[in-house]
Amino acid sequence: MKSLTLRRVAAFAVAATAFFALGCSDTSTEPKVTKPRYPEATTPEIVIGNLLLSYKDRNIQQFEKLLHPDYTWYNQPGDAPEFYTRSEDSLITGNMFLAALHTHPNSTLWLDKLDLHIYGGAWLQIADFENAPCEDCWETTREYSVILITTGGAITYIANDLVRFIVVPVEVNGTKLYRIVRCYDLPRP
Repeated sequence: MKSLTLRRVAAFAVAATAFFALGCSDTSTEPKVTKPRYPEATTPEIVIGNLLLSYKDRNIQQFEKLLHPDYTWYNQPGDAPEFYTRSEDSLITGNMFLAALHTHPNSTLWLDKLDLHIYGGAWLQIADFENAPCEDCWETTREYSVILITTGGAITYIANDLVRFIVVPVEVNGTKLYRIVRCYDLPRP
């Protein structure tokens, strides 16, 4: 009787070892799913995440992908120029990225540091945009900071204010995505 119990225990131990050793291996034939570095902007918050990531990566194509064709950046009241169009803001941002990568043709503009921070905030749905109905449009006002330091530290620029984003939905290949249509640089109260 005792040897029968020992045989059962031994058989169970061998079976369990085989199950765990063979059944839990990482040699699965199913492909591993990796998340894209820049997820599609299916929510307004993904827009902000991808914006921060485009600055971190110095990736102008990903930056431009976030901007609606009618995008405009408005500077603070009293600053000149009053606003930048999509193409102007893309050119400025692209030059900052080149300067941060030390590939800008004018080496005196190279940057040792280019950091963008956008702090958390809530999204509010808006019913109209520029006096027209706007379905599924959103806005958020957040604290932000931009730090630029030229090579050698000759010039340091730090912006530390508020920015108001307005995002609107667009259809891209049958999928609703969000794009930034307006940014307002706002002074702190």
